[in-house]
Amino acid sequence: MKFVIQGLKYDTDKMKKIANVKKWYETNSPLVKAIYGNRKVGTTYDCELWRSEKGNWLLTHTEDYNKKVGHAITEEEAKSLLMRYTPDIYETEFEKIPEA
Repeated sequence: MKFVIQGLKYDTDKMKKIANVKKWYETNSPLVKAIYGNRKVGTTYDCELWRSEKGNWLLTHTEDYNKKVGHAITEEEAKSLLMRYTPDIYETEFEKIPEA
C-alpha cells in the first residue's frame, strides 16, 4: 500500500511491520453526530503499525469493506500503542519496561 501524507510517501512494501494494534477514531459524520447529540462517537479499528527506514511511523487499517486507510503518527503515539497492546514488542523496539 502506498500513501502520501503531508508530502511524504509511505510505502508499506518498503517499511517494517512492527505490530498489530487497535486505535479508536472519531466519526466525522454529521448524521451520526446529530443522532448522538454531538457526543464523541467513533469506531475502534484493528490496525497495523509500520516503521520506515527513516524512522517515520504509519498506522493502517481497513474501512468500509476494503478501503485501505493510512495515518502518519508520531513516535510517542507508536510507543503508547505498543506499550498498551504489545509490551514485548515495545521492549524489543525501544527499552525495557520497569517492573512494578
